[in-house]
Formats: sequence, C-alpha cells, structure tokens
Amino acid sequence: MKILFIGGTGNISSACTDEALRRGYEVFHLNRGTHTDKERPGVHLLRADIRDAEATKAAVRGLHFDSVVQFLAFRPEHVAADIDIFDGVTDQYVLISTCSAYKKPSLTPTVTEATPLENPFWEYSRLKIACERVLTGQTEDGRLAEPRGAQPQAGRARALPYTIVRPSHTYDDGWIPGCFGSSGYGLAWRMLQGLDIVVPGDGQSLWTLTHASDFAVGLVGLLGNPDTLGEAFHITSDERLTWDAIHMIIAQALGVQPRIVHIPSDLIAKLRPERGAGLLGDKAVSVLFDNSKIRRFVPGFAPRVSFAEGIRRSLAWFDAYPERKVADPAMNADMDALLGFWHGAMGRM
Repeated sequence: MKILFIGGTGNISSACTDEALRRGYEVFHLNRGTHTDKERPGVHLLRADIRDAEATKAAVRGLHFDSVVQFLAFRPEHVAADIDIFDGVTDQYVLISTCSAYKKPSLTPTVTEATPLENPFWEYSRLKIACERVLTGQTEDGRLAEPRGAQPQAGRARALPYTIVRPSHTYDDGWIPGCFGSSGYGLAWRMLQGLDIVVPGDGQSLWTLTHASDFAVGLVGLLGNPDTLGEAFHITSDERLTWDAIHMIIAQALGVQPRIVHIPSDLIAKLRPERGAGLLGDKAVSVLFDNSKIRRFVPGFAPRVSFAEGIRRSLAWFDAYPERKVADPAMNADMDALLGFWHGAMGRM
C-alpha cells in the first residue's frame, strides 16, 4: 500500500510513519525538507510547501496513493485547497482533526463520534470544525450544503473520499504533557526547581493522555479500508487520570514532590485568555472517550503505553539530549503571574 503523509516528522506523524513502515507500506512524506534529521530511512521525500498548491501538484504529479493523511490542515481554506490538489490522486483523504472539537461540557462526560461539534471557547477547535465541514459539505447546523448526488454549485470545491480522525492529547518522546504546554521540558524544569505548579480547578477533572505509538496503530489501521470512507473516528488511550494524578506521576518520575496550586479555570481564562481557551474548551473538562468504534474497524487497536511508562520514555529522551532541559519562558511568565495574583488574593481574604 502506498501512503502519503503531509508533514511526517511531527509529534504524531513520526510515530505513524514508524507504524506504516513496520507494516511494510510504501511511505511518502510531503514537506519542505527542513527537518531531514527526523526523516526515517526508507521514506520517499517529496519537497514542497503544502500551502503552495502549484508546487504540491508538481510534487505529486504522476503518483497515486491509497491514502493521503493531512496532519497540517488548520483552517478551512487548507482543506479546500487539498480537495483541489488531491482530486484523483488518492482513494482516501484522511483529515487529522481534534477531539477538542467535541461539545464540552455535555450532558454526559462520555464522548462518542456522535457527540456534537461545538467549542465557543477555543478558536483552534472552531477552525478544525470548519475544516471538517468543508470536507463533509455540511453547513453550520450540520445539514448537507446540497443534496447528495447533486452537481457541485459553481465555485464549490469537488468532493474527496474522506476519513476524519480526531486525536486528543497525544504525546511522544521529548514531550512532558501538562495543562500549559506539552512539547518541551518546561513543566519538569519547574518541578525540579521546586516552584509552584498551577493546576486548573480542583485537580480532579478526568483527562486522557495518549502515547503516539498507540495512536499510530489506530490511524494506520484505518488506511486503505474503504469501509472507513465518510466516517469519523477518535483515537485515544483508555487510561483516565485526574490532573493532580498526571502531575504526581511526572513528579514521581523526576524524584520530586510537586508543589501544586489549584486555581479556578474561569479565573485563569480571565487573567490569561490564551491559556484559558484551551482549558474551558478542552483540558479542564472531564471527558471519557468511548473507543468502541475504532476497535470495531481496527481490532488490533489496544493502547499499551501507560502514562507512567510514557513519561519515563520522555524523560529518558531528554537525558539523551540534556541541552534541551531548559525552562519554558512563556509558561513561567504565565504561571508566575497567575500565582502572584492568586496568592495575593488569598492573602487579602
């Protein structure tokens, strides 16, 4: 099977590349070639900027893929461009969306693929919802923009055979997942320095962290399967942890005691709106992902990496690259500002 990953060297796509190669698939990456040190042996590199439609068309000219997986579509116009670029080039276009698109909080914490898509707090999520609607041809109220089988309206993009995949909080080596950033060492650095750590709410909301290698099994298992066309799937771990537990597990792996300070998410959003958006619209809300659908389509999907094991792997990765064990200035500035306000307010009460 011939697979094209748009990107291919990122947090999730690297693990998906490894899984596809393990299965013996012929793997192509389309990217600008700026991270050649992260390219896997055996991968065919197509150099192009996906935002340059003509350059991308030239890069894929004469090729046909069983599946194209788009990791880098963040706005509806990105998907609209892809529909034009990959029309006739692939049998399956896979859009990587997000679980933060689901409406939260809802009447039940259990989330299935039928849970409505709505996020008034976070623009990132709203744009991903818009991406899905371009692909599915739905209006904002969920209706089809035009009857199935009708001729596309003038100026409307053509349709692609699609599958939608929604990851939640997914991490790999070199990531220390937290509420205020995950891709660097910043949270571990604060813990090692003995500094206070902000945890939203009372720390008891339930959250799911998924190791990229587990996500990859689910994603790659969907590729080339015609039964997945027109379907949406979320792919997450089944492990559910409180935010306090997540921070305790990281601290235990570091050999320290975390100094957790609980601050209401609403207050965080008021003082730091850019941080609050991802909390009120996603991380600070308890969710229980129902993975029965991905299991029906990919029987081999069975997450194996616990967060305790995953964080040990991440810290071992940083041990191999000690120069990357650095503070996160933006995280520190935001946490210190929130803590200063909170401790001051508590002192005046």
